[in-house]
Amino acid sequence: MTAKNEIFFKKLFEETHGKAFNFLKALSKDENVAREVVQTSFIKIWKNIEKFKNHPNPQALVYTTVKNVFLDEMRKQNRLNAVLTSIEENEHLNHTIADTGEDSSIAGETFTEVHRAIRKLPERLQRIYTLYQFEELTPLEIADTLQLSITTIRTNIETAKLFLRKELRKYRN
Repeated sequence: MTAKNEIFFKKLFEETHGKAFNFLKALSKDENVAREVVQTSFIKIWKNIEKFKNHPNPQALVYTTVKNVFLDEMRKQNRLNAVLTSIEENEHLNHTIADTGEDSSIAGETFTEVHRAIRKLPERLQRIYTLYQFEELTPLEIADTLQLSITTIRTNIETAKLFLRKELRKYRN
């Protein structure tokens, strides 16, 4: 990172951080959520500082980034809430989760096998699949981050999924 980039980032941060935080605090009605989303947003901005430096209105791009990170976070939270609600509503799932040690050892074994299968992927596919599946980045965000085409990212995700389906076939019901 060059000194010019650091100076630009510091100035951009000072100009926009307070307003971004207040905007998110009002939107989320939760100071902790606002703080976390602003922090995540500025990390993303730091990683893409050249894009902001070359933008005609970097302050507007900051607010767009903050808004998008907030929306992504809310989508993740909604997915998590949906899963938890589904578990609570389906007693058979509760029974399965809290079942005997034998069942939990099978679940642990499956978890281990999933991670083992992921580690068998070539490094590039591992990275792309991990960003997609666990970091919940969109193919477009991954393409931006890795400086690859969106077609390449989508192809790599599908290749990884196909490989993992084959690798994990014995763990399916």
